Amino acid sequence: MRSRIECKDCASNKCFVKQNCFGESLANISSKKNDNFNKKGDVIFREGNTMRGIYFIMHGAVKVATSSPIGREQVVRLASDGDILGHRVLGNDKYYFNAIALSDTHVCFVETSVFKETCLSSPEFAYRLLLFYALELRRTELRVKYHSQMNIREKVAEAFVYLNEIFGIDPDKKTLNVELSRKEIADIAGTTPEQVTRQLNDFEEEKLILRTKRDIQILNAEGLENIVRNYKIN
Repeated sequence: MRSRIECKDCASNKCFVKQNCFGESLANISSKKNDNFNKKGDVIFREGNTMRGIYFIMHGAVKVATSSPIGREQVVRLASDGDILGHRVLGNDKYYFNAIALSDTHVCFVETSVFKETCLSSPEFAYRLLLFYALELRRTELRVKYHSQMNIREKVAEAFVYLNEIFGIDPDKKTLNVELSRKEIADIAGTTPEQVTRQLNDFEEEKLILRTKRDIQILNAEGLENIVRNYKIN
C-alpha cells in the first residue's frame, strides 16, 4: 500500500494548490486531503454522481468526457500533472462529466467544504482560481468555435497539437506520453474512428507521424501545427 504524501513533500511543481496556496491554508489542505491511486481505465468520478469534492492530479493523464443519449462519448478536456478535476461543479450537487484515467494516475482529493474554506480564508488563492476559470472558459469557447469551422484533417491535427500540449512527447522515442486508441483520438477530435484512421494514413504518407502498434511517433510537430495555424486556441 502506498503511503500518503504531504503537500510540502510533493514532487509535483505544477500542482495548482502548491503554486497558489501557502502557509496555514496549504497545511490545512495537506492535513485533510486523501491520496487516491487509479489504474488506467479507472473512473475517478462519474457523470451524475453526487459532488463530493475536488481532485488535483499529482501525476498521470485523465480525460474528462460526457456521453450522449445514444452512448457516444465526447471528450471535453484533457488533464495532466498539476491540473484540477471536478472544479466545474462547485456550487452544484452532481458531477457533469466522467473523469477517466488514461494512464496510472495519482490524484489528491479535497472535500468541497475544505476547498470552500480555503477560498474564503485566502483571497489570493480565490483570485488565482478565478483567473484559472476565466482562462479555461476562454479556451473551451475557442475550441467549440473553431471545431465547428474545421474539416476532418484540421480536427485530427488539432487533436494531436492538443495532446502534445497537455501530455508532451517522450524526448527519446518521440511518441506521445499517453497511449490512445483510434476511438479515443476520435472522441477528442470530434469525429469517427474510421475518419481518424484515414487521416492518420495521410499524415503518415506526409511524414508527419509514424505508427508503431498503438504508439504514435510525432515526426513533424511543426507540420501538424501549421495545419491549424489559422485557429489560435492555445
